[in-house]
Amino acid sequence: MNTSQIGRPKSLWNLRPWQIILIFNVLLCCVYGFGSFTFDFFAGAATAGFGVWGEVGGVGMYFTYVMAYFIALVVVLPILSIKRFWVGMAVYALYALIGLYTEYYFELVVEQNLIGFWGVVGWCVLGLATGLCADLAYRFLPSRLSEKWRAILTGLTIGVATFAAVTIAISFFYVEKELIYSANYLSVAYYGVPFMLASSGFGGYTAYAISRRV
Repeated sequence: MNTSQIGRPKSLWNLRPWQIILIFNVLLCCVYGFGSFTFDFFAGAATAGFGVWGEVGGVGMYFTYVMAYFIALVVVLPILSIKRFWVGMAVYALYALIGLYTEYYFELVVEQNLIGFWGVVGWCVLGLATGLCADLAYRFLPSRLSEKWRAILTGLTIGVATFAAVTIAISFFYVEKELIYSANYLSVAYYGVPFMLASSGFGGYTAYAISRRV
């Protein structure tokens, strides 16, 4: 074995850390973009039969329930590959950067839903905080746990952090607060949260399985 390779951390596809982070930044934005422009809209129409009369516009952030598996997978996999404390937060960097413009334009200028510009910044910070929670979980979980369980629990942490971040945002950033009725984010939490946690944990496990083979 080449002595220069001894002690070198295994890297996903033999890419540099910044390349891995860039790839998963883009993938995370794709997950959020696809989810917000599909599931959020169709969820509103699907709930019309559960007590909401007339047209239903959509369930904001509903996609975080449905896409929880992919969110956890995309965040946990680079953490397992690079094994540095800041990786989870770094994966949300592009989300925060793009979100700064999209939230400002669509939510503040066009729809005027946000209380102020601090709500725009708040969404971006909450995204980075979600990645930080993943970093903290992976860093401070008991060392006696196997890598598989560390990945699963890190995925679960992402699910919890995502739900908490969305709940904070819809509770404090908007002019009209979320009310409990059959077509909004909190009203479907009774089945959305268990599904999110199960999916997030499985996403963490999938990240572990992939990291063992690449």
